[in-house]
Amino acid sequence: MSRADPLSRRLVAIEKQRDGRRMMHTHRLADGRTVRLSTLDVLDAVHDGLALDGQHVTEPPPPIVRTLAQLAPEDDTSMMGRLTRAVAAEWCAAYDQGRPVTLYGDQGASA
Repeated sequence: MSRADPLSRRLVAIEKQRDGRRMMHTHRLADGRTVRLSTLDVLDAVHDGLALDGQHVTEPPPPIVRTLAQLAPEDDTSMMGRLTRAVAAEWCAAYDQGRPVTLYGDQGASA
């Protein structure tokens, strides 16, 4: 037992160090599950989603976007958390419904 204890502690320390370098964070989904996502991957998905405004989505969203759309609203109530969930949810909904991505509700109202 004394041999397994230091080994397991060392493995946990290595995992934390690796996650720190990759900026991995745990997020809770609406169904209660937790996922570990890289902050850079999340930002990349949000950036790509914002660039889709007004476009028809012909390819399915990447798996990280489907995951981001399922984030629990109370998990991150910051502006960035709300933006991430909203962009991912709209991207998925636009693809599923075969319509353009509309990130701004008042778009076209003045035209």
